[in-house]
Amino acid sequence: MKELNKKRKNRMAVQGMFLYLPAILIIFGIVIYPMMYALVMSFTNYSVRKPVMDFAGMANYVKVLTDKSFWEAAGRSLLFTLGSLIPQVTIGMAMALLLNHPRLRFKSLFRGLIITPWLVPTVAVAMIFRWMFHDLYGIVNYMMVGLHLLEQPKAWIASESTAMLILILANVWRGTPMLVTMFLAGLQGIPGDLYEAGRLDGANAWKRFAHITLPLLMPVVMVSGMLRFIWTFNFYDLPWVMTGGGPAESTQTTPIYAYRRAFSSYRMGEGSAITIVLFVILILFAVIYFKLKSKQDSIYD
Repeated sequence: MKELNKKRKNRMAVQGMFLYLPAILIIFGIVIYPMMYALVMSFTNYSVRKPVMDFAGMANYVKVLTDKSFWEAAGRSLLFTLGSLIPQVTIGMAMALLLNHPRLRFKSLFRGLIITPWLVPTVAVAMIFRWMFHDLYGIVNYMMVGLHLLEQPKAWIASESTAMLILILANVWRGTPMLVTMFLAGLQGIPGDLYEAGRLDGANAWKRFAHITLPLLMPVVMVSGMLRFIWTFNFYDLPWVMTGGGPAESTQTTPIYAYRRAFSSYRMGEGSAITIVLFVILILFAVIYFKLKSKQDSIYD
C-alpha cells in the first residue's frame, strides 16, 4: 500500500512539473534569458557599428557610474516616481474609502467606472494629455485664457519648468485606479465588528481610520506602493511618447537614457550596463521594503 501511494505521489509530481513547464519556459524566454544576455553584454564593448563582443571588464560600469548625465536621469526618475506615487496613494486611499462607504449608492457602477483610466492604452493617455496641454489648440489653455488665469496660451509640455509636472499628472491619472482597486480589496477584508467596537468606545471617524483602518491596511499599502514604485521607476512608454525625454532632457528618465545610449549612440554594452545598475538599485529598494515590512510585522505580532 505504501509503495502504491509513493508511486502515485511521484506520478502526480511529474504531472505537476509538466503543467508548470510552459510557464517556466515563458519566464525563461522573456525574463531570465534577456537578463543574462544583458549581463553578459554589459561586460563587452558590443556596438551596432562593431557587432563583436570583445570583453571590456568593468569599463562600461565605470563610464556609467562616473557619468553626470546618468545621475541626473536617475534623479529625474526618482522625482517622477515619488511625484506620481504620493498622489496616487493619497487619492487612491480617499477614493477607496469613499467607494467602501456603506451609504454610497450605485457602488457597482462607480467601481466599474473608476478602473476605466487603467484600461486606456499608455499611448492613448500620452496623446490625450499632449492634446489637452497643447499650446495652440489645447483645452487647458483655452479654459485658462477664457477665465483670465493666463494672458496667453502656455507651451506646457515644451517648457522645462512644467513638462515634468504634466508627465506626473498623466501618470497619476492612469495609475491611481490600480491602487484604488487594491485598497478597496483590503478595506473589504477588515471586519466590521472592529468599527462597531470603535463607535461604542466613542471613537470618531478620524480615530477609527487612524487606529483601525490604516494599521490593518498598511500591509496592502506597502505592497502596492512598492510595486508601483518599481513599475514607475522603470516606466518607459509614457515619458517617451509624451515628451521624448525633452525639452532639453528635462524629462529624460533612466529608461530613456539607457535606450538612447543603446540604440541612438549604438553603445549596446553601456546601455546594458545601465539596465543592470537600475536592476541593482531596485533590488536595494526591495531589500529596504522587506526590512520595513519585517519590523512592521514584529510590531503587530
